[in-house]
Amino acid sequence: MNPFKPSLARFSRSTPIASSPRTLGVATGCIAGIARNSKYDGIELKQQDPSPFIPDDFRNRASLSNHSPSHRQISDSPFTHLLYSITRSLTQTPTANLPQLTSILRSYVSNPLHWSAYAHANPSKQYTRNLVLEVPGIFNLLILVWTPGKRSAVHDHADSHCLMKILQGELVERRFAIPKFPGTEGKLKQTAKAEYGTGKVTYMSDQLGLHSIANPSQSNYAVSLHLYTPPNAAVRGCHVYDADNGSAEHVMQGAYDSVRGIVQE
Repeated sequence: MNPFKPSLARFSRSTPIASSPRTLGVATGCIAGIARNSKYDGIELKQQDPSPFIPDDFRNRASLSNHSPSHRQISDSPFTHLLYSITRSLTQTPTANLPQLTSILRSYVSNPLHWSAYAHANPSKQYTRNLVLEVPGIFNLLILVWTPGKRSAVHDHADSHCLMKILQGELVERRFAIPKFPGTEGKLKQTAKAEYGTGKVTYMSDQLGLHSIANPSQSNYAVSLHLYTPPNAAVRGCHVYDADNGSAEHVMQGAYDSVRGIVQE
């Protein structure tokens, strides 16, 4: 049975805007990748009023308040407990504990019955961005559904920590060095390539460079869970790069394809 829900929702594509020359380490971001020897630096997080996208069934457990009413009751499942654990980790400590978050993501055993309500596919797109959970200013959690044979643009990560878990299928990551002077140094230099199967948890940040994610299958969708903390790209966009000439363009993210399982028209 296909766990995806193809959507005919209109795609609100990001609109490029002018930006000043990019300074290394001060970027604006998108997806997630892998780091074997990366340094985990804490991100200072301010406690803010939580979003209406916190599931009803763990509001009290997470010691959060001032929620707007939820429009959908999320059933109790290992995926619900994953959402709770992520929320607790990121809202009850002043910095992002990346080793702990990595452990939390690794401990979840993916089952389409848990998350298929969020996984809306659209074959007319490279991939869809489906918001599962967010606490403004602290994190957002998305499920991306990757169309067979499609890939993302090369992009940076908005000075955010980005953790990704493969929920289904396989994805290929290609990493690139960040050019000091975009558009003047020629083709981007690829620094690494890795393949990830179901269950793999990976990490990416601007300190590790740029990357692109692709679904290598020509027939099967792939699904991945992406955690961004803080959620800078949702506020100020990201830079996408032309792999052939190294030029960069600042773009704002478009609307989500779905929010907590509800397709956005």
